[in-house]
Amino acid sequence: MTRGILMASAMLAGVLAGGTAVASQNSASPITAELTRRAALGVAFENTSEGPKVTTVTPQLTAALAGVAPGDVILSLNGKAIKTSAELVAAAGLLRAGDTTTLTIKRGAETKSLTAKATPRPLEAIPNADVRYGTVSFKDGRLRDILVTPKNGADGAPVVFLVQGYGCGSVEGPATHPYHLLAKTLAEAGIGSYRIEKLGMGDSVTNTPCLKTDFALEMEGFEAGYQALIKDRGINPNRIIILGHSMGGIQAPLIAAKGPAPRGVMVFGTALRNWQDYMQELFAMQGFLSAGADPAEAEQAAKAFRPLMQRIFNESVSLKTIANENPNHEAMLRAAFAWDGDDLILGRNLAYWRGVAAQDTVAAWRDTKAPVLAIYGEADFAAIDERDHKRIVDVVNFYRPGTATYRFLPLTGHGFDLQATREEVRAANQAGKPVTIAPYNPELTQIMAAWINSLPTKAQSAAN
Repeated sequence: MTRGILMASAMLAGVLAGGTAVASQNSASPITAELTRRAALGVAFENTSEGPKVTTVTPQLTAALAGVAPGDVILSLNGKAIKTSAELVAAAGLLRAGDTTTLTIKRGAETKSLTAKATPRPLEAIPNADVRYGTVSFKDGRLRDILVTPKNGADGAPVVFLVQGYGCGSVEGPATHPYHLLAKTLAEAGIGSYRIEKLGMGDSVTNTPCLKTDFALEMEGFEAGYQALIKDRGINPNRIIILGHSMGGIQAPLIAAKGPAPRGVMVFGTALRNWQDYMQELFAMQGFLSAGADPAEAEQAAKAFRPLMQRIFNESVSLKTIANENPNHEAMLRAAFAWDGDDLILGRNLAYWRGVAAQDTVAAWRDTKAPVLAIYGEADFAAIDERDHKRIVDVVNFYRPGTATYRFLPLTGHGFDLQATREEVRAANQAGKPVTIAPYNPELTQIMAAWINSLPTKAQSAAN
């Protein structure tokens, strides 16, 4: 099973689940002519050795109309072989409303081919807020963006620009999706929000799909969204707070540093240390911290990965070459990194991960030039522990004393979900019991809103 690295665990399971919300004429604008609405496959699933296994099917969406049932293993989508969750998310992301969709599934010992017309994804609707879908020109295509404006917000209300986790999934989701709940609760607090899809995801149309995107090109997409929020949507940078979630916490300071400076930067569930060092500790300690695995055994096992990770993240050599160098390398790549036999590990391509590893994260925080809030959730084992969040605050305060704040959020997991104490989560994982109590902890929004409302009007006055 792929380890829980810096990505919300709920994201892959929820991103294809569709949803039942229907946008009203007052809550969402019509889809712009440049982009056709993506389809909703309408399944949640879990990884198995055979492929993604369906756990739930949303009524009236594509999979349900085709006859997919819980327990089915998805083997292919429109002729594309599916072996992993990442491949299913990517293949489903290519579907457009009205497309003929053929799923090959395994049901017990039988293999079936199921077909239906793809249904459009429901538009998001948030009570007492305007949800405005738009497009952003980007190189050879266009990216979908979504601006949520609270109706009870004052003129010039703050807007939180979400920079999402590393996976190739849409920032849209059902009513229980953490990013939807973040936008909803921010709107209730009188704060707007903004999201932009990654290349090829959601309604976006680009020649380069997300799975082929390297780190630099993905950054260009986020930067295009930031500029569009300012220039096309008319939001002054002094109203913008960039929120980096998970991998987005590495990318957020890079966006802020490139400018113009936002009013503030917030991060949740992220890392400061070098990527290879982070991954090394993840292999050594995550199983112990989250599920009570033997720490000495895990440390010894992790040592075997050290030279392999050096080759993966920091040297110019293909994964196939690495696999052929040592009899154990192929097995390690497939078991621990979910290698697809070609260029993908952990759901992204090799160039993307090498781009992550090349980032000077400390310098990025030095150059951010905005107040900073770093939040760590108690049950966030993907971020390992709170050390990197505290270090981010220490780094920022070294360069700009008094401008960075740390907050500890009890009982909260990597995906903003409400869980339990670390000890209770560990015990539940050891017993094989579920740990999520609710899909979103509203206290996260309360912490963010209180900090945002405490900021000076102009970020520059706090940064200088």
